Formats: sequence, C-alpha cells, structure tokens
Amino acid sequence: MTVIRRRRRLHFITLVLTLGALGGLVLGCGDSDGVRQSARSSCRTPGVTDTEVKAGLVFSMSGPGASPLVGFRSGINARLGVANAEGGVNGRKIIYSWRDDATDPALNLVGSRDLVEDEGVFGIIQGPHVAAGSAPYLSERGIPVVGSAGETVWAQYKNMFSWHYYTTEQGSSTVWGDFVRSRGGTRAVMVDMALSEATKKFHRQLAQSLNAAGVNTDMTFEVTANTTSFDALARQMKAAQVDTIAGVIFPDVLIKLLPAVWAAGVNLKTVLIPVGYDPTLLQQAGPALPGVIIYTDFVPFELNTEAHKRLFDAMTTYAPENQVPAQESTVFGWLSADMFIRGLQEAGPCPTRQSFIDGLRKVHDYDGGGLLLQKVDFATNSGRLGDCYAFVQVSYDGSRFLPLAPTPRCGRLLP
Repeated sequence: MTVIRRRRRLHFITLVLTLGALGGLVLGCGDSDGVRQSARSSCRTPGVTDTEVKAGLVFSMSGPGASPLVGFRSGINARLGVANAEGGVNGRKIIYSWRDDATDPALNLVGSRDLVEDEGVFGIIQGPHVAAGSAPYLSERGIPVVGSAGETVWAQYKNMFSWHYYTTEQGSSTVWGDFVRSRGGTRAVMVDMALSEATKKFHRQLAQSLNAAGVNTDMTFEVTANTTSFDALARQMKAAQVDTIAGVIFPDVLIKLLPAVWAAGVNLKTVLIPVGYDPTLLQQAGPALPGVIIYTDFVPFELNTEAHKRLFDAMTTYAPENQVPAQESTVFGWLSADMFIRGLQEAGPCPTRQSFIDGLRKVHDYDGGGLLLQKVDFATNSGRLGDCYAFVQVSYDGSRFLPLAPTPRCGRLLP
C-alpha cells in the first residue's frame, strides 16, 4: 500500500470525460425515455449512478513494461471521449480512476483492490503485463476485466475478456515459423528480455513454431540494454551461422544489438519482434532498424481505413497531448475501452457486473469498430492463442513502415 499511496497526489485521479456536444443526450421525451430513466434510478450496482459508470484502470505507467505503453491511456481517453459525446451508455457517461502498477504483480493487486474497495469502481481495464497479480482477487469479487491479454492468466477466469490471446500454457501456431521460412531463415537466435513469466511462455511457443517450420533455435540469450556485451553476442551468432533474430526484445535493446551484428558480419535474413510499431520509434531510431519486422494483431495504419480515421479524429479531439496517435499502444487502449463500452451496452439499462460478463460473453462478432484483423467470438475465444497477424517492415532507409502482404497472415494451431 505504501508505494501506491505515496503516488496518490500525482496518479490517483479521476478523469471525467465530458467533452463533446451534449445536445445528443436529449433526443426525446417519450415514454421509452421515462422507462430508461426509471431503470437508471433503480440501479444499485457499485460504480453505477443515474448519470455515470465508474471504471478503474491499472497499467504500467512506470517500470520495465512502461516503454511500449506510452499511448495506452490516451487511446482509452479518446474512445471514452467519443462515447460520452454521443450520450454515454444508456444515458451514463463513463469516468475512470487509475493506478500505476509499475510492472509489478504485487502493486497490480494493490492498485486493483484500492480501485474496487476504496474507489468503488464497476469494472477494471487492465494493461497487458502483470494482470496476474490481481486476477484471482477480481475473479472472486466478480469484477469484469477487459484489456490486452499478455499473460496466460487471462484464459483462466470467465470475468476477463480480451480480443487477442498472446500466450498459452501449451501449444503454439505455425504463423511465425511459416513467416521466417518464407524469408529464407533456417537458424534463429532467441533473444529475450527478462520481464515476466509470460515472456518465458511466449519464448516457448515462438521456438515451437520456428522448430515446426524447420528453423533451428538452439541459441538463446537473455539480454538487458545496459549490461549485455552485444559484441560478444554478435560474435557467437556469426560462429553459429545465425540468419534470424527472434524473441521478446524491445527496440531500445535492438538498436544496440544490430550494429554489433552487422559489424561481426552476420548475414541476417529476418529480424522479428512483437513490439515497436510506433512512428516515434522511426523518428528516434529508424535508420538503426532497417528491415526489422514487427507483427501486430490489428489492421496496419498504413492501410488508412475508416476505422483509423475515426481513431485519429478522436485522438485529436479528446487526447491532443498525444502528438503521434498512430501507435500500437494507442490502439490497445482504444480497444480496451471499446470492449468496456460494449459490455455496458450488452448489460442493459441497469447494468450489474454479472450482466456485463454474461452479455459480453454472448457477443460473437466483435471487430473493434473495424480495427481488428478478424471478428472475435467472445463465447469461444477465451484462451485460444491468436494466430493471425499483420507483419510490417521498417523501410531500409528507416523512414516508414511497410505492410507485408498478405494481411492478415494466419497460421494453424500446434498442439
């Protein structure tokens, strides 16, 4: 409790998103409005009043998982801003309070408990890194949880929802191995950062996928940006005739590894990483990452769809502090908030936590407003490893991302 409470002055705030035209709140005064008003007034669910629903947000604003989440909260602000400007859900605006878990499962539990017991929130929006810290507690309390499922714990509880499951306890998909083989890769070094148990599980399933495609993964390294000797690592890669780099590695580490690899004369065919799809990265280090390939689970920004335009317009209006809205983490925040909104819509005019859970579980065609690569059936997707991705490549001059056809690229599940 001490770490969280010391940050109360800075981080324990409630954002009431009331921007936008309020005229849409009053579209008529007929009997149906009276019925809805009566239902709203009779609600006694925690976090629900006649005019508001209060959510809680727990994510990594600090700690080792913070860097890939810079746009997460602004994506949430933008999506809730749109919803509130349109009248909210059943006449209720959505507000939220938030906590920083510092990428620490113990603090994730502290923050979640504080939001539920002290703030009285209706449900929780979770970041992708350490939700395992609070998952048993939130399940026991029957609290709806939505977010990006970066850990296998998301598959263990029926109150938790995600559009994509990145890791499983066992099994894999052919999608990564098939991609590397299509680029001519045969020997991969698995380079990981020491983040969490989820990293180890993702390493396992990625190695299984590569092995199934005939790609050797005998060489494995755990690295940090400040203590690893990248020159020594590159010499070992050269000796092992490695042609592929894969694993859970962030761009800030990669920009130190790649110069050493090139200096050692390693003939790379593919560098494949799961995070870094962010124009800010290109501005800061694009020329140091030529040809690097990132895979993501939503429609690439470069395709410029109507869903992207709606997101960008909302970011301009409701999250203007984010000057680079085309970020992966922004989409993750937007989708997390969008699922929360959808759950409230399905829960009816007097939502309960259980009606939210039951209603969202019956949604069979969720597409994130057109941002997702394929429709999601919440009745069947829980714990099913996501096996469809879009692959984007940093151009060789480091100035832009290039979507690689086909989009999406899907694999088949491996036992």
